[in-house]
Amino acid sequence: MSKSKALNMLSKFSALTFAILALASVLVGIVKADNPVSKELTQVITGIDLLDASDTKQNVSSEGDFSLRTNLAYKLRVTFDLKQYNEHLNNGDYFTFDIPAPMAVYEGSQDLIDPTTKVTIGEAEVTSNGTDQGGKAKITLKNLDKYLEKTGGDKVKDVSGNFSVTFRFLKDQNKTRINFNSSSLKQEVTHIYSSKTIDGPKVGTENYAKIGGRAALESWNSPKLAEIGSVSKGDAWSTWRVRVNTEKQDLGQNIVLHDTIPNDDTSYTPAQYIPETLKVYKANITVGTSAVPDDAVLLTEGQDYTVSWNENYTSFDIIFKDGTTSYIVSYNTTTPNDGSKVGNRVALSLADGTKLAQNTSRPGALDMTAEATSLISGTIVASTAYQIKIHKTDAFTLAPVSGAVYTVTAADDASETTEVTTNEKGVALTKTYDQKWEGKTFKIKEKTAPAGYKLDEKEYTVKLGAAGSTIHLKDEPVPAVFNVTAKKVVEGRTDKLPKADEFTFNLFSAENLKDPVATAKSKADGTITFENLQVKGAGTYHYIIKEDTSTAVAGVAFDTEAKEVTVAATFQSGVLTATVTSAEPTFTNTYKVTPAKETITAKKVLNGKELEADKYEFELKKGEEVVATAKNAADGTVTFKEIEFETAGDYTYTITEKAGSEKGVTYDTVKHEVKVKVTDNGQGQLVATVTGNNPTFTNTYKAAKTSATITAKKVLEGKALEADKYEFELKEGDKVVATAKNAADGTVTFKEIEYNEAGDHTYTISEKAGSEAGVTYDTATHEVTV
Repeated sequence: MSKSKALNMLSKFSALTFAILALASVLVGIVKADNPVSKELTQVITGIDLLDASDTKQNVSSEGDFSLRTNLAYKLRVTFDLKQYNEHLNNGDYFTFDIPAPMAVYEGSQDLIDPTTKVTIGEAEVTSNGTDQGGKAKITLKNLDKYLEKTGGDKVKDVSGNFSVTFRFLKDQNKTRINFNSSSLKQEVTHIYSSKTIDGPKVGTENYAKIGGRAALESWNSPKLAEIGSVSKGDAWSTWRVRVNTEKQDLGQNIVLHDTIPNDDTSYTPAQYIPETLKVYKANITVGTSAVPDDAVLLTEGQDYTVSWNENYTSFDIIFKDGTTSYIVSYNTTTPNDGSKVGNRVALSLADGTKLAQNTSRPGALDMTAEATSLISGTIVASTAYQIKIHKTDAFTLAPVSGAVYTVTAADDASETTEVTTNEKGVALTKTYDQKWEGKTFKIKEKTAPAGYKLDEKEYTVKLGAAGSTIHLKDEPVPAVFNVTAKKVVEGRTDKLPKADEFTFNLFSAENLKDPVATAKSKADGTITFENLQVKGAGTYHYIIKEDTSTAVAGVAFDTEAKEVTVAATFQSGVLTATVTSAEPTFTNTYKVTPAKETITAKKVLNGKELEADKYEFELKKGEEVVATAKNAADGTVTFKEIEFETAGDYTYTITEKAGSEKGVTYDTVKHEVKVKVTDNGQGQLVATVTGNNPTFTNTYKAAKTSATITAKKVLEGKALEADKYEFELKEGDKVVATAKNAADGTVTFKEIEYNEAGDHTYTISEKAGSEAGVTYDTATHEVTV
């Protein structure tokens, strides 16, 4: 055969790793996969593990037995290797696996499908021998010709994989020995089982519980993971569910579920939530509920609950508005489907932050971690017997990292050292060590970090196991550093600018509006800058800027609209660079002052008599405009109506007294000036300062002079009265004010008395004694008051 022909034929070789079997097709001889002769394959089963319902591997107790619960389902995971039949595998070839009594086996069948070509290349069928009587599994190869047609090969080799059988114990077991010794086993395997029925009174109250973690074969695609540069599609995921407030206690409003993937633990495979799969149900559940009930009600985000994700979808918080009902939360996470351990941690808190125990019977258990094995029954895992496997991922995107160089050194023998480099799948495998190294500790340290990553200075240790040992390590990417800016405008201020540090702004990830990524304050020039922000993966990032309105700023109405910012991160010459691609947002606040109010007053003084209320009127003018009028009170105060000032400035007023017509009063004609200076105190309040307020207006009262005529009557008995016959005196005190004589009719009229001032005057009238013969004079004195 020519060299060129051989190369052409070798190009038809293909290798296959798939969900159930691993095959490689090669061009050897003329034997075809459709050979009609089928045969039983023997000594191909290499191991049997016990798993729980979540596919988590179970370990024996200190007494050497597996401790199970009666009537609970478990799995036997059976691994097989058909390499001894390389190039001699045909459709119809099969092998069997016997499950002994008293295991009660679940019957069923499953197609074994190659995920690359989608060809069904085998079938696993499990049958029961009857209640408590065990059963049999038969694995049959088929469609190998179709597989070779798809891959372009002629022969199939290197078939290895696993399948599982589900069983339970219907009766309690006490260290029951079960021997697996089918002809298909390379060697006999013995398990010892103890199984107990769990019953009795209920203990404690369950607040929450995590269930699931089982890997499932399902194609998925996540645009949200794609946006941050993470692996965003796959053919398998791990399914999880959380029971929340299982027993419908009254936990108040806004209880918080915190869920996280423990990626800081190197024993767990790195994983992320597939955010699009998150669902929240209101459901009637019990402590035993593991699936979503048929009558569960799917709730609406933003209406019944809110969810906040961290920046790379490795934790989330759900806030339930109603804390009096029970919920089921379901979601899926990425999974490697390679036999690694996956984990998930959950906690529940009241609205005030008080953490709740998973069950009240264990008050110290304030969170719960569930774990499982990421391996779908039938999935092929490359053999790592007596090898150390380093699985390297990006600490942010959790994508595989190639090109990381590690040294692996035996802890007690420095000469036993090797150097390995991670491949495109982020995996580095050491050599296969001699069996003598089993259980020994090896030190692992990164020697060279790939471009774009920080060197991990930490030294890790791992013990070598017979089935190999896996450690999950991460490299921190060198982040792209960038700033996000915004603008602040304050309408209502002359310069439309804020004061330095006057307003506060928070930057949030669009997926988490609860915890800000950064905080910034406005500068005096109106700029807002979130500095030294970081992204760690290529992709598109969406942020939200909100003004902090928790602390009022006097006179200011906040801009409550959330502003979106988009950042694109790309690798340029191997360096991650981030650029803001959206327009710079502007926050517009409105500044409005509260008007100043001031009362202008005056004082009225009246000399000459007592002042009466409302007797005199005054005018307050601004220029020629009469702003207000007011009258005096009895105590002389003059109060104009309150004036409201809506604008800062200088205001001048005049106060004058309106001329009146009151007799005896001389009015004050002076014009008094009052000035008001109105200023903005910067706190949303106009302040008025008054000068010249409360001037005094003085009026003088002087009454007009008056007069009074005092008279008397003269009576003469015994004869006729003659005019001027008798004389009379008018005295004020001892002073004779006037004298007068009688008229013929007896009237006596004193001259008119003039008064220039108000007052009381007391007079006496007496008749002057005369000498007329025969007349007896009246000596009485009469008092008159004016």
